[in-house]
Amino acid sequence: MNYNKLTSLVANVEAIETAVQIHVQGRTATTDEKEILSLYSGFGGIKEVLNIGTDNPVADNMTESLNRLETALRTLAGEDGTMYRTLIESIKASVLTAFYTPQFIVDAVARQIHTTFKDNNLQMRSFLEPSAGIGGFLPVAMPGTHSYAFEKDCITGLILSLLHDDTDTVTAGFETIAGQGFEHSKFDVIASNIPFGNFKVFDADLWKKGGICEQATKTIHNYFFVKAMELLAEGGLLAFITSRGVADTPGNKFVREYLVNHADLISAIRMPDTLFMQTSGIEVGSDLLVFQKHTHKAALSLREKMFLQVAKEKADTAGTMTEPTNRLFSLPKTTLATGSRIVTNQYGKHVRKYQWLEDEAAMSQYLSALLKYDFSRFFRKSLFTGGGQDGQHTQMSLFGGVAIERTDKGRRAYTGTLEGWMKDGAMVVFEEQVGTVQFRKSSHYKEVATDFVPVDEGKVNIERASDYFPIRKTYFDLSIKEREKQEEQPQLRAELNALYDAFVAKWGCFHDNDNKEFIMLDSLGTEVFTIEMQLGRDILKADIMREPVAFKKIDTTRKLTPNEALASSLNFYGHVDMEYIGQVTDMPEEEIIGALKGEIFYNPVSGEWEYKSKFLAGNVIAKCKDIITCLQDLPNSEKEWAETSVKALEQVTPEAIPYEELDINMGERWIDTKLYADFATELFETEAEVMYFDVNDTYIMRLQGYSPVAYNTYSVRNCNGEDLFVHALHDTVPELTKEVYRNGETVRVPDDEAIQEAAGKIQEIRERFNRWLDNQPVEVRDELVRVYNERFNCYVRPAYDGSAQTFPGLTFEQFPYDELYPSQKDAIWMIKQNRGGICWHEVGTGKTMIMCVAAYEMKRLGLVQKPLIIGLKANVHEIAETFRKAYPMAKVLYPGKEDFTSANRKEVFAKIKNNNWDCIILTHDQFGKIPQSEETMINIFTEELADTERSLEVLEQSTMRYRSGRMQKGLEKKKQNLTAKLQELRMKINSRKDDAVDFHTMGIDHIFVDECHIFKNLMFQTRHTRVAGIGNTQGSQRAMNLLFAIRDIQYRTGRDLGATFLSGTVVVNALTELYVMFKYLRPQELRSQRISCFDAWAAIFTQKTTDYELGVTGTVKRKERFRTYIKVPELAMFLREITDYRTADMINLDVPEKNVRFLSHAPTIQQEEMIGRLVSFAHSGEWEDLGLDIPEPDNLDKAKMLIATNVARKMALDMRLLGDKFRDDENNKASICARTIYDYYVRSNANRGTQFVFSDLSTYKPGEWNIYNDIKNKLVRLGIPADEIRFIQCAQTERARKRLFDDMNAGRVRVLFGSTTMLGTGVNAQQRAVAVHHLEIPWRPADMEQRNGRAVRKGNTVKFWGDNTVDVVIYGTEKTLDAYKFNLLKNKQMFINQINNGTIAVRRMDEDAMDENNGMNFAEFIAILSGNTDLLEKAKLDNKIMQLEKEQGIFKKERIRAERKMNTVQEEMQKADGMATRMTRDMEYIASYTGERRTLLLNLPQATAEETGRELHRIAKTYRSGAYGTIGTYAGLNLLVHSEYGLDGVFERNIFLVEGVSGLKYRYGVSGALPLGFAESAQYPQNTLGRLPSMIDEQRRKMEKMQKEIPALQGIIARKWDKSDELARLKQECKELQQRIDESLKETEQPQIPASELEITDKAA
Repeated sequence: MNYNKLTSLVANVEAIETAVQIHVQGRTATTDEKEILSLYSGFGGIKEVLNIGTDNPVADNMTESLNRLETALRTLAGEDGTMYRTLIESIKASVLTAFYTPQFIVDAVARQIHTTFKDNNLQMRSFLEPSAGIGGFLPVAMPGTHSYAFEKDCITGLILSLLHDDTDTVTAGFETIAGQGFEHSKFDVIASNIPFGNFKVFDADLWKKGGICEQATKTIHNYFFVKAMELLAEGGLLAFITSRGVADTPGNKFVREYLVNHADLISAIRMPDTLFMQTSGIEVGSDLLVFQKHTHKAALSLREKMFLQVAKEKADTAGTMTEPTNRLFSLPKTTLATGSRIVTNQYGKHVRKYQWLEDEAAMSQYLSALLKYDFSRFFRKSLFTGGGQDGQHTQMSLFGGVAIERTDKGRRAYTGTLEGWMKDGAMVVFEEQVGTVQFRKSSHYKEVATDFVPVDEGKVNIERASDYFPIRKTYFDLSIKEREKQEEQPQLRAELNALYDAFVAKWGCFHDNDNKEFIMLDSLGTEVFTIEMQLGRDILKADIMREPVAFKKIDTTRKLTPNEALASSLNFYGHVDMEYIGQVTDMPEEEIIGALKGEIFYNPVSGEWEYKSKFLAGNVIAKCKDIITCLQDLPNSEKEWAETSVKALEQVTPEAIPYEELDINMGERWIDTKLYADFATELFETEAEVMYFDVNDTYIMRLQGYSPVAYNTYSVRNCNGEDLFVHALHDTVPELTKEVYRNGETVRVPDDEAIQEAAGKIQEIRERFNRWLDNQPVEVRDELVRVYNERFNCYVRPAYDGSAQTFPGLTFEQFPYDELYPSQKDAIWMIKQNRGGICWHEVGTGKTMIMCVAAYEMKRLGLVQKPLIIGLKANVHEIAETFRKAYPMAKVLYPGKEDFTSANRKEVFAKIKNNNWDCIILTHDQFGKIPQSEETMINIFTEELADTERSLEVLEQSTMRYRSGRMQKGLEKKKQNLTAKLQELRMKINSRKDDAVDFHTMGIDHIFVDECHIFKNLMFQTRHTRVAGIGNTQGSQRAMNLLFAIRDIQYRTGRDLGATFLSGTVVVNALTELYVMFKYLRPQELRSQRISCFDAWAAIFTQKTTDYELGVTGTVKRKERFRTYIKVPELAMFLREITDYRTADMINLDVPEKNVRFLSHAPTIQQEEMIGRLVSFAHSGEWEDLGLDIPEPDNLDKAKMLIATNVARKMALDMRLLGDKFRDDENNKASICARTIYDYYVRSNANRGTQFVFSDLSTYKPGEWNIYNDIKNKLVRLGIPADEIRFIQCAQTERARKRLFDDMNAGRVRVLFGSTTMLGTGVNAQQRAVAVHHLEIPWRPADMEQRNGRAVRKGNTVKFWGDNTVDVVIYGTEKTLDAYKFNLLKNKQMFINQINNGTIAVRRMDEDAMDENNGMNFAEFIAILSGNTDLLEKAKLDNKIMQLEKEQGIFKKERIRAERKMNTVQEEMQKADGMATRMTRDMEYIASYTGERRTLLLNLPQATAEETGRELHRIAKTYRSGAYGTIGTYAGLNLLVHSEYGLDGVFERNIFLVEGVSGLKYRYGVSGALPLGFAESAQYPQNTLGRLPSMIDEQRRKMEKMQKEIPALQGIIARKWDKSDELARLKQECKELQQRIDESLKETEQPQIPASELEITDKAA
């Protein structure tokens, strides 16, 4: 019967309606109902169901059925809309996949299987249909068989379960079988019509097996075959109807190989293409494949070999080939067809089509005969009954022979034992093969799969491997146990030595080539290999073979005095261990306490005695408070000891800071939230609640009732009083936006006026809070005072006196001195006492020796096990040499550059781990290649997750849930993302490092970080992203690596520090950098102060200042920065407790005196003109006002003052930095500097004096103009030999740098130019230095210190012949920013010095208002450039007025400014329009030109292109005239040449142009110079004119840009303001102020005095 789509649809709908009815009623199906259900044939080919839920029309005869279908599905889904949509989508998806097997096929397969089982007297215990549909293949099961069926589609699955209530049916995917808990885990027969397609199946069990099993999960048809074969019982039958792609596709060969290697091919029958026409009305190629499982199969038959192969046929005489076809079906009795022919399919491919031209009965009969034939020949009863263990591991071929071919065992799942220490690539023996284990991860699975990858048998000896593996296991057992238990494991060490000795006796040393090659095949081999060391020609056992390397053994046999025992205890244990002291002194405890009175103090909280320098330091208030609470419960003796401790703590407690000096900010996290809630209650006149969550540093606030104040007085746009109150606590301003119409669409932009209004109200709230606090009862204020002093004014810095130290092993034989400076001893003592800290010593004061001695001392005393020093690449060699000279016998690891290549670094890491190094020295970059410990990362992650969960719990239990929905979602999102974020971070860190020993397992327990300011860019989160002066919040990867390493040490020790930071410039620019240092070194102390992030720290110690400037469009821009620091003494003490700060003056260092000369000169004519332009630009924001040839920056509107500042800096250095149009001047900075350098050169010539010249604004670049070359040329002209002047940039290797510095010290090089980065550190060339020249002032005090430190340092011989003085010459141009920056730099350095040396006399201080990332304040900028300092006062007053009167800032839009701007825009538009018109005229002329388009030279009119180009190049070399010379024509236009000359009249170059009919002259390219090729040069007119469209577009864009500004300006002009009276009053006040200032200026005006040199001698400058 032919297929009828409507009939099938009706039958399907009736079946679904029946199934839904039965399901709703909760009963089983009747016989009649089962008959209806059995007619369900799926929706394969019924495309009309795709129109359900759409507006697409359907045939009238199907409308009713589809409506009934929708109704039935809605009934089944109930009220669940999601389920209904799922049901609809499921039906639609089945249109292309649901093709049910004709019944006669199932009957034929079932009959044959039944016959086979009966004839062989076999019992079918279990049957599985993995893709059942409605159970088409379930009849294959025999009576008494336990049947199972899977159907993923929920509708079909429902019908299946109702039709076959005697079968275990599961409505789920086949991949879920493992979790179903079936009685049978293996099945005798598995049969089905399986799905086909490139759909992945997520089956963790199969994926973990790897190899073919993993590959099979990528396509659903291959997956069904492999999964079914894995579930099939030995000897069982697998019969699948499947697409021809399994047999024919070359890419599926792997699954065919898998099938014939694990089973015998019983039958393979190709079905006719029309097989599914009767059930689904579609033609599709399919095969019936039947296999019998044969696990221990040893060979393939020829028939099975053919099944693996595919071949193409010739489709026609032209040689066109068909698509590949399985070769097996070329054999007789393998196709269910009466014939076949080659046709073209719907994809245009040639394929062989199989036909059956007889009826269905004949087809069924023939199929049965084929199956009977195949089963009789190839089914083997012995496989079923014997489980494949009958010993007959051969397969008969088609022709009766035996084709023996053993299958290879390649990559496969590893099921052997995995030790905890095994890593990816570890070598193992598995199934009598040597190979490596490899781990696979996937985002789709939680599990990790383990594969076994065999190693080439030629590379391994299994006997050698069997001797090696016990060594490896014993080594890791020993290493891990000693590290974790901190106990010696003598038995394991003896076993390791015995195994190693046996291996060496049999195979030789590890270093023998064969052994090394074998061991290195193991990913763990690089570590195991290092238990053997080669020193010269000797092979030695590593330290781990003799003694523990994870901890230090302590000798307790020698008797000591109490003081010696105390020092030993501190050295060995890090604390006072009374039991140990008693053992080594052989004294009772009472005598020890008496002998050590004043040296040790009893702490009843810990029950331990503590050393005085630690006990009487740190947070002494907390210590005292904790001890007092314990006093009553102590026995007499302990109570007496504790009372003595309390008295000692009280004596050193800092004097309490009274309330009036606290300088409290609203939002300081340590203040009880109830206080904020009380203030909010009074402010808003209704009850309020405030909560704080430290996990994300967030306040939330809720009013209990309606507050008119909150919704009127303190409301801006969509922000009400509650919102603004939270912003006041956070000290932030909401980013309010508004809609504007741009480029034909509506966009949102910042609403500056609303933002300013909100800022004013937020500031008002903050100020009211302080006034409110002042009026609170004394009890409230006293409580604030108590809490503040207990948290912040509680630290005492120990007196670090290192004078009594001895340094065993330290030798000075190779140094020019015989002892350490007292400052070095003190710093070393601090590091030993604190187990770290900050060594902030000026450049040249001996930090390198401090590092080396402190590292060795800490190691010697047992305070650390493996100290690590990391330094700059340029310095690290000097550090290593210093260590080796100081401690010649020390065991120091200093790997070279080649040791850290990818191939070698694993061995270096393993050496670090397996040896007791006295010190390890690495560069910063090498340190960055050490993999960080995943264990440490997990600890950090776990803490953060716990905090997040705690915050969620608190929030859930509070009354603020409705008010904090966004916060709750944020916390939940953070909880979900923490694992992913950590995984991403770990991948970033480890992706560029080898998977070897990590930082944790190396055992490094202290890091000395030289030049620690390099790591200042540590990532931190902040809300203040738009506030200037907080540095780079994104951070760097190397800083993150260092943080993880330090955290690892801190987790292991349970205390802060764990590292020592050393630099002459710990704070490079801003005091906010202190937070980064604290984050590294004092995380626990920060938590005790309730500081969880930068914002919490800034809320306590900083105050934002706000400046206002007029933007380009006339709007008032609000600029914030952290400029004011408060509570400075407490901040300083928190730093000083762990810091040793020393300058050269403080330690009387033998360095030259520093004589600072500030050479100020008047601006040149060009600079004067540029100053005027800068003032105009600062007012207008119009780029054109600067008169520069360089393009306008894209960020002009957002960063006007930054741009103006940068232009002003370049202008002050040299006008030529602003463009080629500017020329040299004998009175500019470069000329003055050259003359000054020459003067020093001549004066110091007798002693070959040397000079450093610094400039960061214009550094040496080959082929480009720069200040270095310019001054060098001037110096050469003055008479200094060129070879005595060098640039640091030219020394690009370490060897070249060293040679350059040697030449400098020898006086062969007299002048060295460089930038701060390249010349400021790692330079020892000071021996003859007489002067340091600063062409411009650096931004940061650190940079100035680093620069000057190149000459003002120990080892300079000027003390013998140059008055022991180095001149520091700073060049300044008057009426520029030079002098201003110089003063700012001095102030910054002064603040830093005062904070560190404890001499700060104020509680608050102000930094500058300018930095390299933001520029300076608008008003100060104008005042400095104008040269009138009185204007600066007016500018400050204007700023104050704008802050106090917020309305002025909101509505300050002056009509005159807008009109002037409008006029300027219109003029510029007219100018641009004129240019565009003239260019268009030229372009139209070219387009309409009909003559010859060729370059015609006047003197070579008939020349070829090559000849023309050659002549042009000749002209370029010979032409000399400032006039435009006509050299030829192109398309009737004149071709011109023009010579350009420098200011000195020297010819520079010829430029080539094309003159348009408009009179405009178009330069070729950017420079006007010809290209190199002759043919290309001949095309220069064409290429030049070809740029006309882009030039016209540029003018049009310029006009469009200005046109867009007009509506905004018109709005400003037409706007009416309802507070004009108030504005007029304010303007009048400003006018009066201006008048007073003008009068004052007239009275004090004096004639200008010529500028002269200002000299300052300031040793501390």
